[in-house]
Amino acid sequence: MLGMKLKTAGLALISTVAFMGPALACPQYDAVVTAVQAGDKALATQLHEEIVVSAECDDALREWVGDYLARESFLFAMQEATSIEEKREAFKRALGFEKHWRSYAELGRLEWGVKNYAPAAASFQLALNELVDGDPSHQASEEEIAEVYQLASAAIALADQPVSMPTTRSGDAGGIFKTKIRGFEVEEVPLPITFEFDSTTFDAVGLTYAEALVSHVMQLSPDVVRLAGHTDPQGSEDYNLSLSEARAAALRDFMRERGYDGEIEIIGLGESQLPEPPQGIEVGSEEHYRIARRVAFSAE
Repeated sequence: MLGMKLKTAGLALISTVAFMGPALACPQYDAVVTAVQAGDKALATQLHEEIVVSAECDDALREWVGDYLARESFLFAMQEATSIEEKREAFKRALGFEKHWRSYAELGRLEWGVKNYAPAAASFQLALNELVDGDPSHQASEEEIAEVYQLASAAIALADQPVSMPTTRSGDAGGIFKTKIRGFEVEEVPLPITFEFDSTTFDAVGLTYAEALVSHVMQLSPDVVRLAGHTDPQGSEDYNLSLSEARAAALRDFMRERGYDGEIEIIGLGESQLPEPPQGIEVGSEEHYRIARRVAFSAE
């Protein structure tokens, strides 16, 4: 699992030799290099605060020290911190020094483990954004990206309130709306567009995600949108198939009302494509079924 890999991988390794950047007239230069070499995190933190606001210090030095402090905070959270609060603060501290997808992913995993699904969804989506926009030297396998994406979409479905989709640095829709992440590609974006019981009327959460989808589609402006309705396996197979198609049609009509004039294809799949439950979710549980109740979106 990703979590086990991270315990040995850590963040990008920080050199223990002297900083090799330009020796500018930075008053803290010698002291900060010595602190990092000695592993003096407290002093390095203090000096980092000073050089961040110093016009005399080079950006490369700030980044080098920040990377070191981010790595140390990350490793402390993974290997030494004992309480959830201590781990949470350490991951946030690491992110304060360096935006790294692994730190976001582990913070999301921490919240996921205690069923804080809304903050978990936010962190997992920021991890996806960093994989898209962040430092390409922060390596990730397709397996790791796929797992983060699965957890992000599942956490969105399980959250008690709607979760915002973060934008990328270019202003485009990010998070689970990003369907090409390095070598990983998403065929369909699963959205928890939910409805009133036994109805084709959106509930409050479903309406929020329907509006988010329309906003994304209007920005993307594809020629064709495909909507696939899915249900959980409760109820008869024929009924679920009919209901899933009717709900996909309701979303199509909503998109038309909101101004999308491209082609919209709909299909009802009922319970036929029950998703694999992510780690920590029991097969056939209510949480599993909440993840199953979705509309999958794709475009071209």
